[in-house]
Amino acid sequence: MSTYVDFPVCLRLQGKRVLLVGAGNIADERSQQLVEAGARLRVVAPGISATIRRLADEGRLELLERAYAPGDVRGQDVVFVATDDRRVSQAVADEAHALGIWVNTADIPELCDFTLPSTGRRGPIVVAVSTSGLAPALARQLRQRFLEQVRPGHVQLARLSGWLRKRLPRGSERMRLLKHLVEGEAGELLARGQRRAAWARVRAALETFGETR
Repeated sequence: MSTYVDFPVCLRLQGKRVLLVGAGNIADERSQQLVEAGARLRVVAPGISATIRRLADEGRLELLERAYAPGDVRGQDVVFVATDDRRVSQAVADEAHALGIWVNTADIPELCDFTLPSTGRRGPIVVAVSTSGLAPALARQLRQRFLEQVRPGHVQLARLSGWLRKRLPRGSERMRLLKHLVEGEAGELLARGQRRAAWARVRAALETFGETR
């Protein structure tokens, strides 16, 4: 049994220097996720898939088509390893730990500073399920079930809430309004796809907000 208790976070990697060591299916998935997150991604691997090659040709990542070498970790903010060679994973993790850089090694949770949940996205909504590295297949299955519950109305509600947060002044009144938006009738109407009726409730709530200030 695992003795680790994960603390879930969402990393903002926009502009961060990220190293990915390895190729294959896991590296393909990681590379796409990382470039979508805006990371300054460098991939080091002697054999490259078509997906990573395409991302490199598009200028979305830096590609070093060779084996990992000592020193590759230096200067990076975060490191990911996706290789079947345990010796390579251990060497990368050792170098990262020596430099105080967080590292994730696929399928070897004891070498990880953090584990990756199984994730799915609907617009700004991210569904993530973690088994602390114990059962990735189960995490994927549960993630898919949960993601199926996210409807277009939920995506609209998340975007509307973000729009209001940028425009309304901070404070308890804003917190109450946003909570009511999600938990009240407007949120239910949006979730059911009744946008016109939902917007009417939102406008009424905003008018009340202005009157009570």
